[in-house]
Formats: sequence, structure tokens, C-alpha cells
Amino acid sequence: MKSPIKIFISIFLLTMSFHSKAALNCSDVTFGTDKYPENMEILHNAARLKGDHFNRYHESVVEFLCKGDAASAIKLADDGYLLLSEVVSISEVLGLEWRSDLGQSFGFSKEQFVKMGLGLAPADNVARYYAEQPQSRCGQVAKRALEGNPRAIELLVSFPSYCKWPY
Repeated sequence: MKSPIKIFISIFLLTMSFHSKAALNCSDVTFGTDKYPENMEILHNAARLKGDHFNRYHESVVEFLCKGDAASAIKLADDGYLLLSEVVSISEVLGLEWRSDLGQSFGFSKEQFVKMGLGLAPADNVARYYAEQPQSRCGQVAKRALEGNPRAIELLVSFPSYCKWPY
């Protein structure tokens, strides 16, 4: 039986090894580099991807994300080649953003509108206008609210009809 100290040291070293290996970036997983297969396996394990090892769709996601083409990575998930959660996990391990600029703008602004006092559904509607139709009446009021204009915030909290997104 191993002593508690030896067990602790083994677990500590294993944890340190995992964390140092999990800190990957795009240069670590560039196709053709010496450690590419090894680093892709590390990525596969750190991202907890499905299957026994990485596959060509995981490779494509890495390539797209590292080129800044999140839309193509997400399209692979939309087309059923892998799960969106795998795209998200890969991006997190690599420290990359998986959402498009539009998606990032929508997500950030919706959070801010909720903090201003809008309910979830109204905040979603206003964030859609702000991200997708910034020149619309609602988009302009939303912009002013995000800049801290108290009257604009008050107006958005009342949720005017022109801010109801036509789903």
C-alpha cells in the first residue's frame, strides 16, 4: 500500500502535468508541426471530445477557429458533423472565441440590458435590434442606453413596441 504522501505527490504531479498540457494555443495544433498528433490528442482529452481520439472534423474546427472563422466551425456543428458543445470546448481549450462578432455583440449587450432592469425576453429583443439592426429606432436607443444615457435606459425598461423583434 502506498503512503498518503506518495499518493498526494502522484496526484499533484498528474494534475500539474494535465494543466500544463491543456494550455494549448493555435501554434501547438498547426497541422504539419512535429508535435501535432500528440497536441491534438491532448486537446481531444482536455476538451473531453467524443470518441477515442480526434477526428477530421475536430481538425477542421481547430483550423477554422485558429483562422478566426468561427462561422465555418459552427456550420460543421449545424450540419451535424459534430456537436456545438465540441466546438465550444475546443475553443475554450485554445483560449479562442467561438462566437461570431454578431454573436458576441448580441451576448454582451443582452447581459447589459438585463443588468439595466429589462426582463430576459425584452433584453433578448433589444439585443437583437442592437446587434442586427443598429440603425433602427430600437438599435439607436439601445446604443444610447449602453453609453449610460438614463433616459434611454428608462425607455428600454418600459419596452416600447418598436423594440419587439419580429420572430
